[in-house]
Amino acid sequence: MITITAFDYPTSIHVRRHGPAGYSTYEPYREWLRDEFDYRCVFCLQREQWCRLQASFHIDHFVPQAISPDLACEYDNLLYVCASCNSVKSDLKVPNPCEIAFGACVAVLQDGTIEALNTMGELLIELLRLDDPPMNAYRKRWLETWRALISTGNTEAYNEWMKYPEDLPNLDKKQAPDNSRLDGIRESALARKSRGELPDVY
Repeated sequence: MITITAFDYPTSIHVRRHGPAGYSTYEPYREWLRDEFDYRCVFCLQREQWCRLQASFHIDHFVPQAISPDLACEYDNLLYVCASCNSVKSDLKVPNPCEIAFGACVAVLQDGTIEALNTMGELLIELLRLDDPPMNAYRKRWLETWRALISTGNTEAYNEWMKYPEDLPNLDKKQAPDNSRLDGIRESALARKSRGELPDVY
């Protein structure tokens, strides 16, 4: 029996595996961030694979540029988020997935609604509007679609939604001016795929 885990938030704090540095603007960090955060929005878990365009995803400055412009190109201050969550977050101070395990704070239920598991979860849901009607309907729609595919035995179609994107970046060729976590390249999705270690779905 296939268990749908697409809306299961990570139960451990995200530890960054990449450490590129030295770019004069933040856009060159995009490919690193895509891989860093598994090609999905850190806040709502929407995946690239569910969108038509990669432009649906933005680079978010956890500490806003308006507050700390000196952190604008600091990799550890950057997150990978969908356009919707980036717009909602704006300059708000929200929980950091690199400091708090979101899976210990919130849980998505079978009907697509989301519940807080503690006060941090309440804050996360409130600030990012993770329980507004459109978001709940969005999750419900996907969950019902995936259950229908599974119930009819159409696992091939289900796997298409759950697989990694085809355009995995070759971070070994990115040649960042500096990199404090070079070993992370070996753990990138493309590197794992080349070794036969990347799962078909995630």
